[in-house]
Amino acid sequence: MRELVPEFLMYLSTERRYPASTVTSYRNDINQFLDFVEKKGINDAAVIGKHDVIDYLFEMKIKYDPSSSARKLSAIKTFFKFLSLEKNIKHNPASELEAPRLNKKLPDVLSEAEMTGLLEGITTLTLEGLRDRAILEIMYATGMRISEVVNLKIHDYDTVAQYIRCMGKGSKERIIPVGKVAADWVDEYIDKTRRLILEKTETASGELFLNKKGKKFSRVWLWKIITRRVAEAGLRKEITPHTIRHSFATHLLTHGADLRSVQEMLGHSSISTTQIYTHIDRSRLREVHKKYHPRP
Repeated sequence: MRELVPEFLMYLSTERRYPASTVTSYRNDINQFLDFVEKKGINDAAVIGKHDVIDYLFEMKIKYDPSSSARKLSAIKTFFKFLSLEKNIKHNPASELEAPRLNKKLPDVLSEAEMTGLLEGITTLTLEGLRDRAILEIMYATGMRISEVVNLKIHDYDTVAQYIRCMGKGSKERIIPVGKVAADWVDEYIDKTRRLILEKTETASGELFLNKKGKKFSRVWLWKIITRRVAEAGLRKEITPHTIRHSFATHLLTHGADLRSVQEMLGHSSISTTQIYTHIDRSRLREVHKKYHPRP
């Protein structure tokens, strides 16, 4: 059976076009599974039965978390699909087995007080501080992804109507309102920091947010800005650009925004992706139930 593994891995890489990390994981999973069945005296893939797979998964359940067990089952199913295509082994002993139910990890969010502390903790007396405040304000006001902020053009921001034209995943355009507070900070950044950067560097970069050289900044650069400002605000938790996006969505829903509107602003193609935020604020649900149910 071992001679089948290299062919299987080639099938994953070339025909299924799995990423290298997945191919490596499946290689380890299949070798582990074959070790298990060989210890049971099985040396022919054609005679591996459903009960053998169940026994293996039961042992894996003890050693690994549900996500790892689910991946191992997926590897076995894919392995036997390969065998049915290439080796004329028609049965798939894992076909009727279901992966363990995975609990969706709720995204980390900042409370409104923490978000306020982060924003107001930035010293805006310097040009750099003013720029950073404008960046974080616009991220919290719109929920844009880090890549969307990096690629934001000056003409994407309508300072009069106070909205941003954002190009999201799959080149899908969406319009996001910008609150007055964030708009005021961005306007001040444009009038002071951005104008001076362009005058000093004599560049004509079209990005809204620029580094000191007047160039487009990188995702890593933005990540470092957030890390620095989090430390200065004294927040003792790991905060990423996506944390601010999660906080944007959560705070909107907390204050009564409807799910469809939040979905549109986030740029989610499916509302099921947005629904994860409905599980975050349990206290709000309790208050709604207490307020409106006839027998609270």
